[in-house]
Amino acid sequence: MKRKIIYHCGPTNSGKTYNALQRFMEAKKGVYCSPLRLLAMEVFDKVNALGVYCSLLTGQEKKDFPFSNHVACTVEMVSTDELYDVAVIDEIQMMADPCRGYAWTRALLGLKADEIHLCGDPSVLNVVRKICSDTGDELVEQHYERFKPLVVEAKTFLGDLKNVRSGDCIVAFSRREIFEVKLAIEKYTNHRCCVIYGALPPETRRQQAALFNDQDNEFDVLVASDAVGMGLNLNIRRIVFYNLAKYNGDKMVPVPASQVKQIAGRAGRRGSRYPDGLTTTLHLEDLDYLIECLKKPFDDVKRVGLFPFFEQVELFAGQLPDMKFSKLLENL
Repeated sequence: MKRKIIYHCGPTNSGKTYNALQRFMEAKKGVYCSPLRLLAMEVFDKVNALGVYCSLLTGQEKKDFPFSNHVACTVEMVSTDELYDVAVIDEIQMMADPCRGYAWTRALLGLKADEIHLCGDPSVLNVVRKICSDTGDELVEQHYERFKPLVVEAKTFLGDLKNVRSGDCIVAFSRREIFEVKLAIEKYTNHRCCVIYGALPPETRRQQAALFNDQDNEFDVLVASDAVGMGLNLNIRRIVFYNLAKYNGDKMVPVPASQVKQIAGRAGRRGSRYPDGLTTTLHLEDLDYLIECLKKPFDDVKRVGLFPFFEQVELFAGQLPDMKFSKLLENL
């Protein structure tokens, strides 16, 4: 089938995902592919609240609504057998991720939908152009600008978490640091903290996000991991980086510029009580790197993830019955 691919290309807080979701809800049958369970649940809740019956499918949860023709799922769980009118693939730049990128590539290549809306930054635009040229799909590019510019506060926290204010999100890159920050803020200030990180159970993350977004309670500060950069709709006034280095499994390395831009861009949200976005660092020595990252253009991705379908792995395994499965995967 010849598909129409619409690439909503732009920074955070530019309306690109909002426009794609409008088409998703207007369709007779649609699928939304999310990078995170929490974001899939957020879309599931929002769409149903607007009167469009929508089911939920993630690796941990499945909620089927009777008569539902829409589904919000994590990208790994999307069906490439179903026929859809409209599909939305969020955070398409994740195609370049060395661990999960194959899932976005699989969705883009395999989804049977008349319209496929891709939302993301410009880093994989040239790859998508090449894919559409090879597949014969029509590509429409829609470019967006941020509603309001992101402002870097030159005055950092100078290492003191007592400078935290309502609406702040402190971003740390390890679970230990997240809880250290939460305990310090609640011990030395009058603020209460919500926490969001990848390993939290889905329902707990949903509750923490709702608590932070609700201004009628005492939980006015968020402490989060880099998961906060993945499209979650949170009412954040200012992103404060606890540090700008993280452990890559072998050693501490600087956080990639693209990830810094993605996370910092979560400050400020159109229609919220914090429409203007601010960002800074806890320590003065990290400020120059933050500014450098925000000025740096997105790298042009040359390679994206690809992995055989499960049926192809099974077929390959059938040809080598004496080979261990682990060895088989190494030879793919």
